[in-house]
Amino acid sequence: MRKCLRWICLVVALTAVAGVLFLEYSPLVRAADSASEASRSSQAERAQAALETLYILKNFYFYPADETVLLEAYSHEQSVEDMIKALDDPFARFMNESEFRTFMEDMKGSFDGIGIVVGILEGELTIVAPIKGTPGERAGLLPLDKIKHIDGRTTQDMALEYAVSLMKGKKGTTVVLGIERTENEETGSFDVSIVRDTIVVPRTSCEMLEGNIGYVHLASFFGENTAEEMMEEIRSLLDQEMKGFILDLRLNPGGSVDLAVQVATKFLPTGTPVVHMVDKNGKRVTYHAGPGDKLDIPMVVLVNEVSASSSEIVAGALRDTRRATIVGVKTFGKGSVQTIYPLSDGSAISITTHKYLTAGEHSIDKKGIEPDVVMELPKVSEDSSESVTDTQLEAAIKILREQLENEQLENEQSNKVAG
Repeated sequence: MRKCLRWICLVVALTAVAGVLFLEYSPLVRAADSASEASRSSQAERAQAALETLYILKNFYFYPADETVLLEAYSHEQSVEDMIKALDDPFARFMNESEFRTFMEDMKGSFDGIGIVVGILEGELTIVAPIKGTPGERAGLLPLDKIKHIDGRTTQDMALEYAVSLMKGKKGTTVVLGIERTENEETGSFDVSIVRDTIVVPRTSCEMLEGNIGYVHLASFFGENTAEEMMEEIRSLLDQEMKGFILDLRLNPGGSVDLAVQVATKFLPTGTPVVHMVDKNGKRVTYHAGPGDKLDIPMVVLVNEVSASSSEIVAGALRDTRRATIVGVKTFGKGSVQTIYPLSDGSAISITTHKYLTAGEHSIDKKGIEPDVVMELPKVSEDSSESVTDTQLEAAIKILREQLENEQLENEQSNKVAG
């Protein structure tokens, strides 16, 4: 409700300043006036969306935005998408009405597609992670695979949302991806044909390991009830007399900052800083752990090179406060925050509005988080039939066992002194 109210207020504010903007940005007015009567309504809608975009970028975009460049970009095709491209920001996105509607539906947790999380890495469409149990995983797609073409269309300079829309489609239909993969410093290319299916995005999964060590994998930071779903899993493990806990954030590309704070809240004392948000003017707002149920047993967090954004906020908070030991390899290093702004024509833009610092005021943008214990997974060739040992999970279990043994010894010695 709060987000909806913010969007409504934004539209009201834009309406209030529209007259001023139309006078200031006369090229947009001229573009609308020059249109034929039949297309004038559509042209006016686009011009209004462009004015809203200029207002948003001027007031909320983290980096400087050259208004002349933005207006010139718009003037060619009267396109807000071209304005966003002109920012040259890999995290800035435009979604037309259909794409924005699909995005909001996807946030609910199910869609028809192949089941992979993708992003733009070093200018290329890259698989962040396949979702477990989906056609994408069954086809053998791997994190950091580059998608070079989709059904014969090159992905070079392709907008992320458009690429995603091409991979989605009716259940039972087929999409062919051209994959480029680098292994052992050798790069190869091949095509993969994948049959689409209905994808239900899992958010949490749990398991009790030997030695009363609980394990929860958090797949993403999407879905309003994610933090509470995780806590329900934890409660079920506590009912089984869990004594140590592993939170697995590997292959978790992030999501909502609010959810990151909610998740961190479950492990930190009320009032503990979780993350510091810094806007374009240098104004800093600190988010703190809230009240509620807390888990206070020994804890390890698993991360890898795909753990990004909200995953890094949580891992950073738990590391900086010494609440948990971080195990794995250096994280992705995404220290910026994007905010989605709906426009009056039904489209939306997602732009960088903040940088964040971890709880200990560390910037991790393009740096990532270095684990307390660095542990690589063993490399196994694609043709090998051997099962891969999860050395990172084994390291986490070993750490917790040692901590629990030390606690037991300290308790025994304390009891002897008291006796």
